[in-house]
Amino acid sequence: MFLLTLLTVFLLAVAIKFAWKRRFLYRAAAKFQGPLALPLIGNAWLFMCKNEDILMRIYGLSKQYPEAPVRFWLGPTLIIMLSSPNHLEKILSSPKFAYKHDIYELLKIFAGEGLITGSGPLHKEHRHLIQPILNANFSKDSVAVVQKHADRCMDILEARVDQGVFDVESAIHQCMIDANQELILGSKRSSQLEGYSEFDLALKNMYNLAFTRLVKPYLQPELIFNLTPYKRRQDHMLQTVKSFVKQLVRDSTERRKHSCPSGDFYPIVDRMADVSEENPQIISDEVFEDHILTLYAAAEDPSTITCSFLAVCFGLYPQHQEKAAREIREVFGDTPRAASWDSLNRLQYLDMCIKEVLRLFPIGPIILRKCTADFRLDEKWLIPNDCGIALPIFTIHRDPRYWSHPDHFHPDHFLPEAANGRHVYAYLPFSAGSRGCIGKLLANTLIKVFICNLLQRFEIETPGTLAELQLKMDISTRPKRGYHLKLKRRVWK
Repeated sequence: MFLLTLLTVFLLAVAIKFAWKRRFLYRAAAKFQGPLALPLIGNAWLFMCKNEDILMRIYGLSKQYPEAPVRFWLGPTLIIMLSSPNHLEKILSSPKFAYKHDIYELLKIFAGEGLITGSGPLHKEHRHLIQPILNANFSKDSVAVVQKHADRCMDILEARVDQGVFDVESAIHQCMIDANQELILGSKRSSQLEGYSEFDLALKNMYNLAFTRLVKPYLQPELIFNLTPYKRRQDHMLQTVKSFVKQLVRDSTERRKHSCPSGDFYPIVDRMADVSEENPQIISDEVFEDHILTLYAAAEDPSTITCSFLAVCFGLYPQHQEKAAREIREVFGDTPRAASWDSLNRLQYLDMCIKEVLRLFPIGPIILRKCTADFRLDEKWLIPNDCGIALPIFTIHRDPRYWSHPDHFHPDHFLPEAANGRHVYAYLPFSAGSRGCIGKLLANTLIKVFICNLLQRFEIETPGTLAELQLKMDISTRPKRGYHLKLKRRVWK
């Protein structure tokens, strides 16, 4: 009995000391509105649902607080969610929010110190060295590579013409794997011809496992996670992915011993190796591998998602499909023709369609940052040090205050006259500020080349309505039931 009393007193003292150290955090949090927080678990009870339902749960909660900041307690962790573009501009422009939230530490198991998970001064240095690689000239040189793989995909899709409804994701995914592996990793293996490799499957499963840990707090402590079957799966995936990347780096080293033949494409892994050799004190061999994997993962999956969603939307909104197809016909002519950098830059309506699909289905539906010092948001609100910041991009992209047709595919949202009256931070498909995406030009090139080929060859029909397309979130925004459509051969009239 005495020992039990002693233990109780000890635990109570620890709890009081913990609460006393955080009294300023509690005091600041009390000034924000928010849903009922229960003892110990806080608002975590709101997210006790299936993984695939979390996106809509966050969307519903953020719509309840459309303007003022709202607080959530996830256990002892304070999260302030901000849905106002004015507030987002201040957050994303301030160095006090340059650090990713601590939850991203779970992703470092896979991505190491790559640009997605890295933070602080070292991240800034690495970004400064890597960003020039992904310039307009690289995207221009990429067109022919992407075109080659898009041609192969179109030939595969020919077998689907007039064959009814099917899920187009696998065909697009394998095309984007092939294009991005050649562009970024220097690999010419064809998933379209040979099927998924062990690396392809391991990387895909890593997204699911990472998200599972993010949303299940009981799996986050290493002591508990290491006792579960997830740990063995993680170790196997890591071994597969890391071994593959190391081999690619060795291939790059061997390739660069010889002068690059005139006309050969110089992939990002080789360009990164040049930068790494010039700055060995900044980019170690291990971090170099982290960056290569991060750049590839940040290109392959998002380009697949965006192309797939855009194909589905064109099938749901035939008037916009026809307008985009007519523009492509005016640029390319009546017969399918390979894309070029100049021709892509003339496709202004297709640009609007891509922007619109990224509005409806942002790759990063929510951004999490860490506040590293007290920050005065405005006269009323003070963001306390050591809290998390949640920016619900998905919600802001569907806010009727900024979008005339928030829940429909409406490319006219991006006409100059419509965009001019809208807050620039109401549209953040690639984030913004010091952590904005450095690969958006390459992403746009990948998507444009693929969609140009698709609309030159096929007409798309999608069953149902956009409202019936149920969405979920893992690392990105996805449909719960796939990207279903049917194809007809396009005949110009």
